[in-house]
Amino acid sequence: MKSKLKKVISLALCAVILLSLSPIVFAADDIKGQYNYTITSPYDTVNWDNWKQYKASLHSHTDASDADQTIADSVKKHYDLGYQILAISDHAVLGAPWDEVPQTVPIYRFFKFSRTGMRDPVVLTSEEREAIINGTYESAERDALAKQLGYELGGMMEITGSCEANGATPINDCHINTFGCKSVQAKMGVYGDFESVVRDCDKEGGYSFLDHTGEYVGRNDEDEWRAYEPYYANKFANIFLDYDSCVAFDVNSTKFDSVIWDQILKLTVPQGRNVPGIAFSDSHDIEDNDWAFTMMLMPELTKDAFDECMRSGAWFSVGRVDTYYLGDDFNGTGNLPPAVSRVYTDNETDTISFEGSEFNNVQWISDGNIIAEGADLTSLDLNEYEDVLGSYVRFQITGPGGILYSQPFVTLADGVEYTSDVYKTFDLSMFMRAFVDFYNATFGHGVINTIIKKLLWNHIW
Repeated sequence: MKSKLKKVISLALCAVILLSLSPIVFAADDIKGQYNYTITSPYDTVNWDNWKQYKASLHSHTDASDADQTIADSVKKHYDLGYQILAISDHAVLGAPWDEVPQTVPIYRFFKFSRTGMRDPVVLTSEEREAIINGTYESAERDALAKQLGYELGGMMEITGSCEANGATPINDCHINTFGCKSVQAKMGVYGDFESVVRDCDKEGGYSFLDHTGEYVGRNDEDEWRAYEPYYANKFANIFLDYDSCVAFDVNSTKFDSVIWDQILKLTVPQGRNVPGIAFSDSHDIEDNDWAFTMMLMPELTKDAFDECMRSGAWFSVGRVDTYYLGDDFNGTGNLPPAVSRVYTDNETDTISFEGSEFNNVQWISDGNIIAEGADLTSLDLNEYEDVLGSYVRFQITGPGGILYSQPFVTLADGVEYTSDVYKTFDLSMFMRAFVDFYNATFGHGVINTIIKKLLWNHIW
């Protein structure tokens, strides 16, 4: 009898042990394929338990350059919309404290007279500015949004010194958002020239990101082929390979921005340079201030933390529209946007996963191709996609409130050599910029030129 009881107990213990080991067995079964991957996540430094996500508007306009909205109205509207970080980046105008009138460039305001009316810029009072920064400014809309989100929004941080550089250029605009760079203010725009502005900002110790490059490549359906044209990808790839201070690429302003982004990543990641994507409204009208934004992952709401985040790429980009992936008629305003609350990477099982909300579809993209898609596909086992996986993978989630883009995860298989052929581009813009620089160095500071520049630009560059 005792012998039988011992056997029963032994069998029961074996069953318990086997059941306790089953997760390990199943985890081992998840590792498929011939490669072991090293995953480098742009969110590696994020402390998901203690850090917060801050809603940021990093590129919008006022009537200090060429928009309808005043500085005061823009700041108050962003506050109402739940923003916690705001950098007004007017054309050729360095962002100033919200209760100070920035130094404007009259010719830009005149070009858009129908919007600006050449009115004196209206700014906040010192009391209004202080209340908005401290979070004590009364806003029923902000309070309602905070209640809907389930957490306090606090105040809105003021980022000064930002600027949309390279002015205005003919045909299509070629703009660069700069931070902490005075030398690029009111610099005469040259069509096609992104390079020299990034270079000058780098020399000054600031940082930058590229704005709406789709305008340069082409924004209409018949221009789609240009988004895949190697010349454009190489042109932008060289900027990121040459200048670490150029921190991001716009992925949401025009139709093919995200397409070009993927073409750039195919060139830069094999050469050790990941390129974060960024989204912003580029709003010129007060009703457009929530078209797109970034959710910045930071330990605290300070300027130092903001600068560190900008240079690390630890954020999510969100768009209320995306005409390429969501169609021309989609508009997510009025709904809560897709959100990600945590990201996991596991180099033992070669998996990337995330937790999120407000989405109904997930797409995993590598080398510009959707390699996996599903409503609940919040985890990707790299070994299952070895035949289609390139040097990086990123995910994007969509829902009634729009689209969220993750940053690219670098995914390198052990023993595999990743290469890309990046060639130097030289175009008419480089010649034109060289001519303008030569003219300014030799004749630009003559009496007549100085007077013209002061009258038209309010600057002598």
